Amino acid sequence: MNPAIEHAFFIYFFVSLCILSIAVIASKNIIHSAFSLLVFLLHIAAVFLFLNAEFLMIIQIIVYVGGVLALFIFAIMVMNIKEELRHRRFVRFSFIGLAVSLIFFASLFIFLSNVKSNQNVLTHSDTTLLGKLLYSYYLLPFEILSLVLLIAVVGGIILAKKSPIDREGK
Repeated sequence: MNPAIEHAFFIYFFVSLCILSIAVIASKNIIHSAFSLLVFLLHIAAVFLFLNAEFLMIIQIIVYVGGVLALFIFAIMVMNIKEELRHRRFVRFSFIGLAVSLIFFASLFIFLSNVKSNQNVLTHSDTTLLGKLLYSYYLLPFEILSLVLLIAVVGGIILAKKSPIDREGK
């Protein structure tokens, strides 16, 4: 690939990941924060693909986007968000956190712009072999795990659903 295109992709991913990470922690709406985290994790997967690490990209999408983000949404459904929004203990420290994060990202950009990469790249990937092994020998544990996750999602919806007594104001 052309080095200029690689550099442009690197700059795009660096800037977008910095903006998305700030959006995750600076958003006042927790759903917007979870959506920013979703886009952030998908950008991380794209970085793995850009680095020719297809397996890490797939694991990033399955584990983090599919699992961890689903767990966050599950926790959001169970929590009482209106009660949490009343307490604004840490709002006065938001400018300090923003300044520290900007200094951190600027120093990270300066450090990474001076790093020289080794041109030895992995030419052969065992992703195909790993996929065949996962869906042949480990098919039953994989399916059992998917059923457990489905039961957890249904249980979270049932727990988050208000009963008729709660709707009446008691």
